[in-house]
Amino acid sequence: MTNDLIERYIYAVVKKLPNNLKDDVSKELRSLIDDMLTERCKDVTPSDKDIKVVLTELGTPNELYEKYNPDTKKCLIGSPYYSTYKYVLKIVLICTGIGLVISTIIAGIIDICKDGSVVSEASGVINFQPWISLFVNLFTNLPIGLIMGFAFVTLLFAFFYHKGIKIDTTNNLDSLPPVPKKTQRISKTEPIISICFLTIFLIVFLIVPEILCVIVTNPHELVPIFNTEAVRSAWYILVLFSSAGVIREIIMLFEGQYNKKVMVSSIIANAASALFAVWWLLRDNIINEKFINSLTAVFDKDETFIINIFSNFQYFFLGIILFALILDTVTVIVKTLRK
Repeated sequence: MTNDLIERYIYAVVKKLPNNLKDDVSKELRSLIDDMLTERCKDVTPSDKDIKVVLTELGTPNELYEKYNPDTKKCLIGSPYYSTYKYVLKIVLICTGIGLVISTIIAGIIDICKDGSVVSEASGVINFQPWISLFVNLFTNLPIGLIMGFAFVTLLFAFFYHKGIKIDTTNNLDSLPPVPKKTQRISKTEPIISICFLTIFLIVFLIVPEILCVIVTNPHELVPIFNTEAVRSAWYILVLFSSAGVIREIIMLFEGQYNKKVMVSSIIANAASALFAVWWLLRDNIINEKFINSLTAVFDKDETFIINIFSNFQYFFLGIILFALILDTVTVIVKTLRK
């Protein structure tokens, strides 16, 4: 039989299962529920009460999910967080590894070009010291970054699990969300891309902020945009900024649709991210003075608009971040309230 509560129940069970299992599990559950209702009600049309009794006998959606989930191995973090924890951890570790390798190599090449020490002027022999330093930095940064990424994700989900913070509310039959329309469903790609971006952002600014640089002439050199020491001294602000965004994306992964919980969490997380961005970028000496002086010297004095942008680059960068956060908040609100 077709019933809204049954459809919501089945959707809550299968929504986090692998795609190749969803159809088979849905058919199996419908058949099982129909058999149980037939046995209970015989020829009488089942009432809402009968349906609730049968679904309660089957167990909560999360219990059935664990039954059908092919990977039932448990660790520090239990249901219903474990499967999403592994999923997010895999994303963060991959992004961390790729981001660290690329950024460390770029930073090493920048240092080599800056020092001009590829070939020894005295002997004309290739100087391998800069390359050795590059590989030492690579094999030092990579394990440290991966451990930090693992610790961050694990502590975050362990906190959710042990504090009983409810991210997924599919245990109560009366509170099961309706099956979302296609326009309100959140593709896994969206939060995954956001988590990757936030991870790479954090890695670059904490480990190799010098790769964010510009080429200037007279004299010809690479000038970092940000003051490396000032950026690294504010590491805790960057971690808080990224954490707020990652928590927002985790909730989106759990929910799988635009709803009030996603809307409220996005508003709170984006507001927190905005405060952290203001806190970070309004600190003294966050922008490299040499970058400002080098860029403003390139333009004529009458080009005041461009000169003002570079002279106040931290405000320009802050404006971009705030605009992106506002745009994301408005988009989530519109998609949530859209019928």
